[in-house]
Amino acid sequence: MSHSKVGENETVEDLRNEDDRNEDTAENICDNSSRKRSWVWNHFIEEKNSEGSIAKCKYCKKVLSGSTKGGTSHLKRHLENVCKKYQKNSTNQLLLLPSSKDPIKCFKFNQEESRKILAKFIICAELPFRIVEHTVFLDFMRSLQPLFKIMGRKTVKHDCMALYQEERKKLHDVFKNLSSRVSFTTDIWTSNQKIGYISVTAHYIDSDFTLHKKIISFKKLPYPHTSFAIEDAVKKCLVEWELDYKICAITLDNCSTNDAVMRRLRDHFCYSMLFSGEYSHIRCCAHILNIMVQDGMKIIHEAIECIREIVRYVSASPSRMQAFNEILQHMRLPARKGLTLDVPTRWNSTYEMLHDALGYKDAFIRYATEHSCVCPTNDEWKKASIILKFLEAFLDATKVFSGCKYPTSNLYLKEVWGIRALLMDESIDTDETVKQLTNEMLKKFNKYWSQCNNLLVIASILDPRSKLIFVEFCYQKAFELEECKKKIDDIRACLFQLYHEYVDATRMHPSMSSSERTSNFGGQE
Repeated sequence: MSHSKVGENETVEDLRNEDDRNEDTAENICDNSSRKRSWVWNHFIEEKNSEGSIAKCKYCKKVLSGSTKGGTSHLKRHLENVCKKYQKNSTNQLLLLPSSKDPIKCFKFNQEESRKILAKFIICAELPFRIVEHTVFLDFMRSLQPLFKIMGRKTVKHDCMALYQEERKKLHDVFKNLSSRVSFTTDIWTSNQKIGYISVTAHYIDSDFTLHKKIISFKKLPYPHTSFAIEDAVKKCLVEWELDYKICAITLDNCSTNDAVMRRLRDHFCYSMLFSGEYSHIRCCAHILNIMVQDGMKIIHEAIECIREIVRYVSASPSRMQAFNEILQHMRLPARKGLTLDVPTRWNSTYEMLHDALGYKDAFIRYATEHSCVCPTNDEWKKASIILKFLEAFLDATKVFSGCKYPTSNLYLKEVWGIRALLMDESIDTDETVKQLTNEMLKKFNKYWSQCNNLLVIASILDPRSKLIFVEFCYQKAFELEECKKKIDDIRACLFQLYHEYVDATRMHPSMSSSERTSNFGGQE
């Protein structure tokens, strides 16, 4: 029955309530006949007690009458007008998810979940907290979800810190349940504001033999960066994460300060380290290679500087590059948009510059002749080609040592032996420049690598591609017969000592699975 107007004694609210009762009555009739119920029951829990049927709100836990004789209007009014936790406008929407087996799913907006995702986005994208107060960002969020309540920068900062603590707790639990040892790398970094920081990274494998890398500390390091300050920062980090009983090895840069740091750490944690910490100090191989390269490049720095100057000169203006490209076209060489200019403090960029420049050597000579500019001499080009051979080998080794998605300890002996073989082969060259280069590099090689770390040698032995026979081959080439035999016997003794140490650990934990036992060898980067 429809009404064209409302009677004098009737209100709009009365009619609305009457419509609700009619709707509820119809729903109840349907419920009795086909067991279909009102949508409102999706938000209440129906229970029985001594007084009859009750309905408990899923959001605020308010208990209401569960009788449907008078309809469900009282339940609807509770949701829409009383319950503060129920978001009455967040109607369920169907979303199509192509990657899902069941593409139709119900979506319901959740303020707390969205806040957590926003915090994660700000952290991962390295955005400032004030981004949430930007007018365009606010407009963007309103267009996506008008119900989302934007917070201020302080609230976002609080959310980010809460997320950090949550993730930190998860990682702490992982370390607590970890059966393998953990290796660590440390690095000191100075910001543009001249503020010193120290980072500690943990490397470990889980029971599924998956290699993980986690930065567990990145904190300010007060000046001066003495061995006491560094040791204190590393020690606090290991104790804070409860990893002082799981140390496998610690990798640091090569300097006397770090040597003192490691001596103190070894004295403090020797009770839990393998071999009482005798082999736990790993010198950064990439850093050693960098030192060797820098010493070698000093021998021919004049030749490198001449090539750097002509590259800088040609690439300084578009007109010069155009003239250079015309020469390349005449010589049937590929044109270049620009030339590679190195950063002098980064030798890998110097390698790229020399590699490209030597490929265009004839073009540079012709350009210098036609435009009357200074060009490297033939002798300087020759010196550049000599150093390039070394840089290429060192760059390949650096890439291997710098890997973080695969174990590198088992590759140590192979790469170090390859560098030594190159230097020894080139040292007998008759060219004076080559001799000078190899002599300078061999000095650094012998300083840092004349004595191999037994823990890394054992890692090579455990690699089925190498085994003990490869170690014997390398040592026979490097040492006299008696010294070689002594070193091999020492490595055998260390290997058996390590084996028995893990046998004892397994007896202490008989419930440990076979994969967990094996992973106890792991984590070394």
